[in-house]
Amino acid sequence: MHLSLPPPALDVPSGEDAHGRGRWQWADVVALSWAELGSFVALCLILAATPGANLTVVLHCARQGGQRAAVAATIGLTLGKIFWAAASVLGLAALLASSRVAYDVLRLAGAAYLIWLGVQSLRSARYRAAGRRPEGLAPGLSTFGGFRRGLVGDLLNPKVGIFYTTVFPQFIGPDDAVVPAAAVLLLAHAAVLLTWYPGMSLLFTRVGRRVRRPTLPAVLDRVMGCALVVLGVRLAIAPL
Repeated sequence: MHLSLPPPALDVPSGEDAHGRGRWQWADVVALSWAELGSFVALCLILAATPGANLTVVLHCARQGGQRAAVAATIGLTLGKIFWAAASVLGLAALLASSRVAYDVLRLAGAAYLIWLGVQSLRSARYRAAGRRPEGLAPGLSTFGGFRRGLVGDLLNPKVGIFYTTVFPQFIGPDDAVVPAAAVLLLAHAAVLLTWYPGMSLLFTRVGRRVRRPTLPAVLDRVMGCALVVLGVRLAIAPL
């Protein structure tokens, strides 16, 4: 009687199957640990929850054009962060951080843009209280207008570039593949932004609708306008 013996086990290298084909593993593509990714997401949540230019611009767009304009503004500022992340990988953001003149030019342009948005909101409050609309002031912000305000506001904020130059690389190890690791971190940041800001703008608009006061729209426009002007002034006088 002949006994059939099982074939000998093949010594398969790590990361390959028995046919020599590579098997996808998270660590083979991105060396980020789940703890590192979780820490970065927590940092993004803290930054998003902190009142600042991004949240103010999104709420301003929600006030001027409704929830669609607020979501469009969030998409715009998210694309702005994608630009800054790419600039960080290419070294352009580091050049900005090392050049005082380039930083100041971009900072003052961003400050002027925020102040301009604030003045527009204050004008809207003034004429809304009087029951009329001035010439040159649109009756409502379009979806594309919200997108444009979010994108331009983020591109003209050099502090975003500094963040992606100094903080962002801290979560990418020396042995990591830079582009895949940066892509994962950027997607995580985008997910936080696209969740938090639309949620806050929706809460903002719903609370505003429930409060039945004739003077509330003008008051909200004044608050948004003053906040934007203050943020613009702070950005203008802020040191590197």
